[in-house]
Amino acid sequence: MNRPMIYLCILMILNALTGKSENPGLDEILQKYYNAIGIEKMKEWQTLTMTGKTLAMGSEYPIKLILKRPGKIRIEVEVQGVKMIQVFDGVHGWSVAPWSGSTDPQDMTADEIKVISEQADFEGPLYNWKEKGHKAELIGKEDMEGTSVYKIKLTKAKGDIDFYFIDAESFVVIKTTTIVKMQGNESEGDSYSSNYKEVNGVMMAFTIENKFKGQNGQMTNQLVIDKVNVDEPVNDNLFVKPVKK
Repeated sequence: MNRPMIYLCILMILNALTGKSENPGLDEILQKYYNAIGIEKMKEWQTLTMTGKTLAMGSEYPIKLILKRPGKIRIEVEVQGVKMIQVFDGVHGWSVAPWSGSTDPQDMTADEIKVISEQADFEGPLYNWKEKGHKAELIGKEDMEGTSVYKIKLTKAKGDIDFYFIDAESFVVIKTTTIVKMQGNESEGDSYSSNYKEVNGVMMAFTIENKFKGQNGQMTNQLVIDKVNVDEPVNDNLFVKPVKK
Protein backbone atom coordinates (compact mmCIF):
# COMPACT_ATOMS: atom_id res chain seq x y z
CA MET A 1 0.00 0.00 0.00
CA ASN A 2 1.46 3.39 -0.98
CA ARG A 3 1.77 6.37 1.38
CA PRO A 4 -1.30 8.34 0.14
CA MET A 5 -3.50 5.28 0.60
CA ILE A 6 -2.18 4.78 4.14
CA TYR A 7 -2.97 8.40 5.02
CA LEU A 8 -6.46 8.01 3.55
CA CYS A 9 -7.12 4.88 5.58
CA ILE A 10 -5.94 6.58 8.78
CA LEU A 11 -8.15 9.61 8.08
CA MET A 12 -11.20 7.41 7.54
CA ILE A 13 -10.54 5.56 10.79
CA LEU A 14 -10.13 8.83 12.73
CA ASN A 15 -13.34 10.20 11.25
CA ALA A 16 -15.20 7.06 12.27
CA LEU A 17 -13.84 7.26 15.81
CA THR A 18 -14.58 10.95 16.29
CA GLY A 19 -17.89 10.94 14.46
CA LYS A 20 -16.64 13.51 11.96
CA SER A 21 -17.96 13.31 8.43
CA GLU A 22 -18.34 15.56 5.43
CA ASN A 23 -21.90 14.29 5.21
CA PRO A 24 -23.58 14.68 8.63
CA GLY A 25 -26.31 12.23 9.53
CA LEU A 26 -29.89 12.89 10.60
CA ASP A 27 -29.18 13.24 14.32
CA GLU A 28 -26.32 15.70 13.78
CA ILE A 29 -28.37 17.85 11.40
CA LEU A 30 -31.34 17.93 13.75
CA GLN A 31 -29.13 18.83 16.70
CA LYS A 32 -27.66 21.72 14.73
CA TYR A 33 -31.20 22.78 13.84
CA TYR A 34 -32.27 22.68 17.50
CA ASN A 35 -29.21 24.72 18.49
CA ALA A 36 -29.72 27.24 15.67
CA ILE A 37 -33.30 28.08 16.65
CA GLY A 38 -32.65 27.93 20.39
CA ILE A 39 -34.90 25.02 21.28
CA GLU A 40 -33.69 24.88 24.91
CA LYS A 41 -34.81 28.48 25.44
CA MET A 42 -38.15 27.79 23.76
CA LYS A 43 -38.80 24.89 26.12
CA GLU A 44 -38.88 27.43 28.96
CA TRP A 45 -41.72 29.40 27.38
CA GLN A 46 -45.18 28.90 28.85
CA THR A 47 -47.18 31.25 26.61
CA LEU A 48 -46.62 32.85 23.22
CA THR A 49 -48.73 35.59 21.67
CA MET A 50 -48.20 36.76 18.09
CA THR A 51 -50.03 39.49 16.23
CA GLY A 52 -49.72 40.43 12.60
CA LYS A 53 -51.56 40.15 9.34
CA THR A 54 -52.29 37.65 6.64
CA LEU A 55 -52.25 38.75 3.02
CA ALA A 56 -54.50 36.89 0.59
CA MET A 57 -56.20 37.70 -2.72
CA GLY A 58 -55.09 41.32 -2.57
CA SER A 59 -56.54 41.91 0.89
CA GLU A 60 -55.04 42.23 4.35
CA TYR A 61 -56.55 40.63 7.46
CA PRO A 62 -55.43 41.13 11.08
CA ILE A 63 -54.43 37.88 12.80
CA LYS A 64 -53.65 36.87 16.35
CA LEU A 65 -52.20 33.57 17.54
CA ILE A 66 -52.03 32.53 21.19
CA LEU A 67 -50.26 29.40 22.43
CA LYS A 68 -50.20 28.13 25.99
CA ARG A 69 -48.78 24.96 27.45
CA PRO A 70 -49.79 22.24 27.49
CA GLY A 71 -51.01 22.07 23.90
CA LYS A 72 -53.45 24.99 23.76
CA ILE A 73 -53.84 27.34 20.79
CA ARG A 74 -56.26 30.08 19.72
CA ILE A 75 -56.23 31.66 16.25
CA GLU A 76 -58.24 34.78 15.43
CA VAL A 77 -58.54 36.29 11.95
CA GLU A 78 -60.63 39.40 11.38
CA VAL A 79 -62.47 39.40 8.04
CA GLN A 80 -64.71 42.34 7.12
CA GLY A 81 -65.25 43.28 10.75
CA VAL A 82 -66.03 39.79 12.05
CA LYS A 83 -63.72 37.24 13.62
CA MET A 84 -62.97 33.74 12.44
CA ILE A 85 -61.82 31.78 15.50
CA GLN A 86 -60.14 28.37 15.79
CA VAL A 87 -59.33 26.91 19.20
CA PHE A 88 -57.78 23.73 20.58
CA ASP A 89 -57.76 23.30 24.36
CA GLY A 90 -55.37 20.36 24.46
CA VAL A 91 -58.15 17.80 24.00
CA HIS A 92 -61.07 19.31 22.09
CA GLY A 93 -61.28 21.74 19.20
CA TRP A 94 -63.94 24.26 18.19
CA SER A 95 -64.30 27.09 15.72
CA VAL A 96 -66.45 30.07 14.78
CA ALA A 97 -66.92 30.82 11.09
CA PRO A 98 -69.35 33.75 10.70
CA TRP A 99 -69.55 33.40 6.91
CA SER A 100 -71.14 29.98 7.41
CA GLY A 101 -74.27 31.79 8.53
CA SER A 102 -73.83 31.21 12.27
CA THR A 103 -71.71 32.78 15.00
CA ASP A 104 -72.22 29.78 17.26
CA PRO A 105 -69.09 27.73 18.04
CA GLN A 106 -68.91 24.43 16.19
CA ASP A 107 -66.98 21.31 17.19
CA MET A 108 -64.05 20.50 14.95
CA THR A 109 -63.84 17.25 13.03
CA ALA A 110 -61.17 14.68 13.88
CA ASP A 111 -59.16 15.76 10.83
CA GLU A 112 -59.31 19.42 11.84
CA ILE A 113 -58.21 18.56 15.38
CA LYS A 114 -55.30 16.57 13.97
CA VAL A 115 -54.02 19.65 12.15
CA ILE A 116 -54.56 22.29 14.83
CA SER A 117 -53.16 20.14 17.64
CA GLU A 118 -49.82 20.05 15.81
CA GLN A 119 -49.88 23.85 15.52
CA ALA A 120 -50.18 23.98 19.31
CA ASP A 121 -46.82 22.19 19.69
CA PHE A 122 -44.34 24.92 20.69
CA GLU A 123 -41.25 23.04 19.49
CA GLY A 124 -42.86 21.51 16.40
CA PRO A 125 -43.09 17.91 15.14
CA LEU A 126 -39.34 17.54 14.46
CA TYR A 127 -38.41 17.91 18.11
CA ASN A 128 -38.58 14.61 20.06
CA TRP A 129 -40.02 13.00 16.93
CA LYS A 130 -39.43 9.47 18.24
CA GLU A 131 -41.33 10.14 21.46
CA LYS A 132 -44.21 11.56 19.41
CA GLY A 133 -44.43 8.35 17.37
CA HIS A 134 -43.13 9.88 14.13
CA LYS A 135 -40.54 8.51 11.73
CA ALA A 136 -37.77 10.79 10.44
CA GLU A 137 -35.30 10.09 7.65
CA LEU A 138 -32.66 12.13 5.88
CA ILE A 139 -33.37 12.20 2.16
CA GLY A 140 -30.12 13.97 1.30
CA LYS A 141 -28.54 17.29 0.44
CA GLU A 142 -29.75 19.27 -2.55
CA ASP A 143 -29.87 22.70 -4.13
CA MET A 144 -32.99 24.82 -3.64
CA GLU A 145 -32.92 27.93 -5.80
CA GLY A 146 -29.21 28.46 -5.16
CA THR A 147 -29.28 27.51 -1.47
CA SER A 148 -27.80 24.24 -0.24
CA VAL A 149 -30.34 22.43 1.97
CA TYR A 150 -30.79 19.18 3.84
CA LYS A 151 -34.09 17.48 3.06
CA ILE A 152 -35.73 15.53 5.88
CA LYS A 153 -38.88 13.45 5.56
CA LEU A 154 -41.10 13.17 8.62
CA THR A 155 -43.88 10.58 8.52
CA LYS A 156 -46.19 11.41 11.39
CA ALA A 157 -47.88 8.95 13.69
CA LYS A 158 -51.29 9.71 12.15
CA GLY A 159 -50.08 9.28 8.57
CA ASP A 160 -49.45 12.83 7.33
CA ILE A 161 -46.05 13.63 5.85
CA ASP A 162 -43.80 16.70 6.15
CA PHE A 163 -40.68 17.44 4.14
CA TYR A 164 -38.33 19.90 5.84
CA PHE A 165 -35.69 21.83 3.91
CA ILE A 166 -33.00 23.01 6.35
CA ASP A 167 -30.43 25.59 5.26
CA ALA A 168 -27.03 23.85 5.27
CA GLU A 169 -25.32 26.97 6.64
CA SER A 170 -27.76 28.60 9.07
CA PHE A 171 -29.59 25.35 9.96
CA VAL A 172 -33.01 27.00 10.07
CA VAL A 173 -35.99 25.66 8.14
CA ILE A 174 -36.58 27.67 4.98
CA LYS A 175 -39.27 25.49 3.41
CA THR A 176 -41.76 22.87 4.52
CA THR A 177 -43.87 20.71 2.22
CA THR A 178 -46.87 19.17 3.95
CA ILE A 179 -49.04 16.33 2.69
CA VAL A 180 -52.26 16.04 4.68
CA LYS A 181 -55.14 13.59 4.43
CA MET A 182 -58.55 15.06 5.28
CA GLN A 183 -61.92 13.41 4.70
CA GLY A 184 -60.27 10.77 2.55
CA ASN A 185 -58.61 13.33 0.26
CA GLU A 186 -54.94 14.22 0.09
CA SER A 187 -53.79 17.83 -0.16
CA GLU A 188 -50.30 19.27 -0.48
CA GLY A 189 -48.92 22.68 0.40
CA ASP A 190 -45.59 24.51 0.65
CA SER A 191 -44.56 26.99 3.34
CA TYR A 192 -41.55 29.28 2.89
CA SER A 193 -40.10 30.74 6.11
CA SER A 194 -37.98 33.89 6.06
CA ASN A 195 -37.14 37.12 7.90
CA TYR A 196 -35.83 35.29 10.96
CA LYS A 197 -35.46 37.39 14.10
CA GLU A 198 -34.32 36.60 17.62
CA VAL A 199 -37.00 36.60 20.30
CA ASN A 200 -35.81 35.91 23.85
CA GLY A 201 -32.97 33.74 22.58
CA VAL A 202 -35.09 31.93 19.96
CA MET A 203 -34.89 32.42 16.20
CA MET A 204 -38.37 32.82 14.71
CA ALA A 205 -39.58 33.37 11.14
CA PHE A 206 -41.55 36.62 10.93
CA THR A 207 -42.68 36.00 7.34
CA ILE A 208 -44.26 32.77 6.09
CA GLU A 209 -45.55 32.36 2.54
CA ASN A 210 -47.97 29.49 1.96
CA LYS A 211 -48.77 27.95 -1.40
CA PHE A 212 -51.31 25.19 -1.84
CA LYS A 213 -53.47 23.73 -4.54
CA GLY A 214 -57.17 24.59 -4.43
CA GLN A 215 -60.12 23.76 -6.63
CA ASN A 216 -59.37 26.83 -8.73
CA GLY A 217 -55.64 26.26 -9.02
CA GLN A 218 -52.77 27.31 -6.80
CA MET A 219 -53.64 29.60 -3.90
CA THR A 220 -51.15 31.78 -2.04
CA ASN A 221 -51.23 33.66 1.22
CA GLN A 222 -48.61 35.30 3.38
CA LEU A 223 -48.39 35.57 7.14
CA VAL A 224 -46.44 38.57 8.45
CA ILE A 225 -45.77 38.75 12.18
CA ASP A 226 -45.51 42.27 13.62
CA LYS A 227 -45.23 41.61 17.34
CA VAL A 228 -44.33 38.69 19.60
CA ASN A 229 -44.86 38.49 23.37
CA VAL A 230 -43.44 35.65 25.45
CA ASP A 231 -44.87 34.54 28.79
CA GLU A 232 -47.47 37.25 29.11
CA PRO A 233 -50.52 36.14 31.17
CA VAL A 234 -53.07 34.19 29.11
CA ASN A 235 -56.45 33.36 30.65
CA ASP A 236 -57.55 29.74 30.22
CA ASN A 237 -61.06 31.00 29.44
CA LEU A 238 -59.84 31.92 25.96
CA PHE A 239 -59.73 28.20 25.13
CA VAL A 240 -63.10 27.27 26.63
CA LYS A 241 -65.91 26.70 24.14
CA PRO A 242 -68.64 29.32 24.66
CA VAL A 243 -72.15 28.18 25.38
CA LYS A 244 -74.45 28.61 22.39
CA LYS A 245 -76.71 31.61 22.65
